[in-house]
Amino acid sequence: MNSKYKTLFKNVGLLTISNLSSKILVFLLVPLYTSVLTTEEYGTYDLVVTSVQLVFPILTLNIVDAVMRFSMRQDLALEKIASIGMGFILKSIPVVIALLLVIYKFNIFPQITPFVWFAFFYYLFYVLYQYFVQLAKGCEKVKDMAIAGIISTVTMVAFNVIFLLVIKLGLFGFFLANTLSFALSSLYFAIRLKIFKLVKFNIKDKALKKEMLQYCVPLMAAVLSWWANSSASKYIVSAICGVAANGLLSVAYKIPNIISMIQGLFMQAWQISAIKENKSKDAGKFYADTFTFMNMALVLICSALILFNKFVAKLLFANEFYDAWEFAPFLIVASVFNAATGYLGPILAAENKTKPMAKSAVYSAIVNLAFAAVLVYFIGVQGATIATMIASPVSYIIRHKALGFILNNKTHKCNIISWGLLVLQAVVAIYTDWYVIQVVIIAVMIIVYSKQIKTLIEKGLSVVKNIKK
Repeated sequence: MNSKYKTLFKNVGLLTISNLSSKILVFLLVPLYTSVLTTEEYGTYDLVVTSVQLVFPILTLNIVDAVMRFSMRQDLALEKIASIGMGFILKSIPVVIALLLVIYKFNIFPQITPFVWFAFFYYLFYVLYQYFVQLAKGCEKVKDMAIAGIISTVTMVAFNVIFLLVIKLGLFGFFLANTLSFALSSLYFAIRLKIFKLVKFNIKDKALKKEMLQYCVPLMAAVLSWWANSSASKYIVSAICGVAANGLLSVAYKIPNIISMIQGLFMQAWQISAIKENKSKDAGKFYADTFTFMNMALVLICSALILFNKFVAKLLFANEFYDAWEFAPFLIVASVFNAATGYLGPILAAENKTKPMAKSAVYSAIVNLAFAAVLVYFIGVQGATIATMIASPVSYIIRHKALGFILNNKTHKCNIISWGLLVLQAVVAIYTDWYVIQVVIIAVMIIVYSKQIKTLIEKGLSVVKNIKK
């Protein structure tokens, strides 16, 4: 097997083995907090988290993306890159404190006011964790990324059980548990990366700082627009339908998050491989083949997830949260489009094409917000999920065109047909009880991808034979 594929599969395998069990634990937590918290309480928590994810790239100028990309360059000193990145992180903290004091003083967001200091500590450790993850990724410390992920998840589970079930702190306990999990995993990263030796505040390199900002600032629009695609509609839902409705929508995201989890394990490894193999002669074929099999796997997994959506919702969601099942199918479809878009991101980053990334995300966000504002007003929460599903392919189309990354016609037709079938299945799942029709749609998808499935089986058998020899 080609070395580039070996590296990719090795990193994916390592992250999967290390993170899968811990990710399962997170999903086991969903019945816990949906039974302890009300929809309004969870909606409040989600608004705080969503707001943190909004201000993070703005206040830090999205420097973590530059930290990852530049730390992979052999011609640059890692100390300089790490120090510049940490400088932007620390400068954002006083600004966050000032913003929270204004919110607290003038009670701008009544639901958030009692939790402003929890919001501060959540921001602090969330930002540090993101910084450490990108630095570790740039240094190709995949094992440390995997271990930090386990620490984050296991501590999150333990603290949630203690604070929600034993001490019964309610929403305060939920905030505290999630914040402490980021804090402990950040501490692990700090020790493993020897950050206290690596970061030196007396280092000055204006040229490098300027180069890093030229790379990451255009990506800030992409990050913010990505946030708008996945989160901005929650503000619209909260304003029109209420915070409790946002709680239902936020919980509904837990089901498509299964796909995001699977994609996330792959993307951490893919980001490294895409940049490393960018200059190789057969990079185009490597990119195309990997995309085809990734899309096929996600489409089939998503199709099965839509089929068993109500069953999964019954397992995960307690009390009134069960009603969130009907908002999941369109979000699941959107997650497939987002995965395709995310796949192209590292390739664009490897070629330093940051402007198309920003453009694609901005256009997608505009479409999402426009449709959400109209559809939520007329049909309620489901309007937000439809808007997200409509907007998601926009970003993929623009990125695909910018790369000139053309798949062969037959493969591209397979992807388009499978996406269309997935949308049809989501409609059937939401508005009817025709499970037989869903099974037929899945069978058609398998037929569409029969050639790829056959190739995958043959390669698998070939690997097994080589191992036996």
